[in-house]
Amino acid sequence: MEPRRSKHVLAHIPTIALLVLFAMSAPLGVLFFILRAIDRDAEKRELENANYSSDFRPQDTRAARADPGNEPVYGHDIPTTEQKNAKKWHKALTTLCTVFGAIFLLVGIGNLVDIIDLWGYWFDWGEVLTASAQTLGGGAALLMGLHMNKARKLERQLDKIVGDRDNIPLDELFAAAGIDAAKGRATVEKAIDHGYFGADAYIDNRTGTLVVRGAAPQPPKPAEPAPAPAPEDQYAALQRQLRQVNEAIPDPVMTEKISRLEELSARIFALAKKDPEKKAQLQKFMDYYLPTSLKLLNTYAQLSAQDVQGTNITETRQSIERSMDLLITAFENQLDKLFASDALDVSADIAALQGMLNLDGLTGSDFTPRN
Repeated sequence: MEPRRSKHVLAHIPTIALLVLFAMSAPLGVLFFILRAIDRDAEKRELENANYSSDFRPQDTRAARADPGNEPVYGHDIPTTEQKNAKKWHKALTTLCTVFGAIFLLVGIGNLVDIIDLWGYWFDWGEVLTASAQTLGGGAALLMGLHMNKARKLERQLDKIVGDRDNIPLDELFAAAGIDAAKGRATVEKAIDHGYFGADAYIDNRTGTLVVRGAAPQPPKPAEPAPAPAPEDQYAALQRQLRQVNEAIPDPVMTEKISRLEELSARIFALAKKDPEKKAQLQKFMDYYLPTSLKLLNTYAQLSAQDVQGTNITETRQSIERSMDLLITAFENQLDKLFASDALDVSADIAALQGMLNLDGLTGSDFTPRN
């Protein structure tokens, strides 16, 4: 966070500069000595308020009664004593700069006019420097006073815009006042220091909100990212491709045969998932037979979508149609081959069972079951 720039310009005028100004114009030097003292006292009070306001919170700020001598508070909590004093000093400094600046500016201009009128008869560098210092110093003080008065009006305007609201987004506040964000934020900070929004007002940087009282609005929670879909395995991808090509072919006979391929493929894949040892038997089926079948069916779908059905297109479609029965037979045989090892195991178990029964004499005709 950038350090906040001090608005107390007069408080930081070097003493040597005031002494030079005093030598050039004693009244103007005395004026700026007084203004610097006032501004330093105001800066000191604001610093004390900044250091201790976080620890100080009145128990019932709403119950306090507003001072009739102060400017009206537009529905906000009563400001602290430090804030009231800072506001008074700001107002007093504005008045002093405006009034004395205008006086010294007029005096300086009048002296310069007199010097110009007597230019051919009399000339004194000391008088010229004094009149110039009065003019420049008075003009600077007047501009400072007008600037501070404009800032006070803007602070009151922001206070009226906030009204009785507990909080308000800064963007909305700046838009209503017709000021940019940089100037608006600095003005809001000064208005907080001067107690326009009450003792507990602060800027919540998380949400960019001026909080007058109560808790700050909660920042919106970031939307939780949607869970990533589970990766599609090879079997599911092939099943999806078969289903998509089937939907793209309008011929009912072909659709029925492709549906049969889908059914056989699903049963083959189910066995492979259940028994990983069967996956080795499907290497050629997965790498060649099934991809080639998909290629032929995709070609058939593309040819069926053509507006013109020439000799080449018709013959190619008929060739693929004739191959469908062969593909169905191949898929059925592939499914049957997966049960070959199971059939051997069953045969071996039956042979072993018969051998044990024979050895134990449990298969003879003289065996009589017990009642």
